[in-house]
Amino acid sequence: MNRGTFTCATWNIGLSAWVIQDGNYPDFAVGETIEFGVEFHWQPGTAVEVCDSDVIAALVKDATYQVVAEKIRETDKTTVLDIGILVYSQFGPQFPDVQHGNRFRTELWLDVDPYHSSPLVYSWRITSILRQTAPFIEVASRSGPFGGKVLTRDVSKLGYEEIPRTDAWKDDTGLGEYILRCKLLGPS
Repeated sequence: MNRGTFTCATWNIGLSAWVIQDGNYPDFAVGETIEFGVEFHWQPGTAVEVCDSDVIAALVKDATYQVVAEKIRETDKTTVLDIGILVYSQFGPQFPDVQHGNRFRTELWLDVDPYHSSPLVYSWRITSILRQTAPFIEVASRSGPFGGKVLTRDVSKLGYEEIPRTDAWKDDTGLGEYILRCKLLGPS
């Protein structure tokens, strides 16, 4: 059985400015080759369907993929999936109804490993960088004891512009959100 078989030549991987600001990575530029692992995020409530299909990842939009994943490993702290590359979540066990070794269909968002701590590292060539352009707006928040207002992107104006490099300290006053379009070069 193949583990981490490459199903896409180019991958869209999300990146938040704080990941660079934490000092784990420098700013990214088009044409660079860099190594990082990929973290997945699954939105609770998103459909999960056990299946016998081949492992695959198909881009839906931004950095969201429709996948057929195989659960490779799970501990009380992490879950590792094969979606054509090996990806992980550091938020404890995921997909409790799926047994180790089983395949399932769902949607996942992919991000650069924020702490550069995953042993599941690949080499990538950055072919383009997209920066989120939607402005921030204040909205009422129900979280916390007193509620209040929080900043969030104006969903009616979501969009991206292509840029040559990230500037994590200045883009959106330090709140930049990016999509790295990367060519997979292989495991490091």
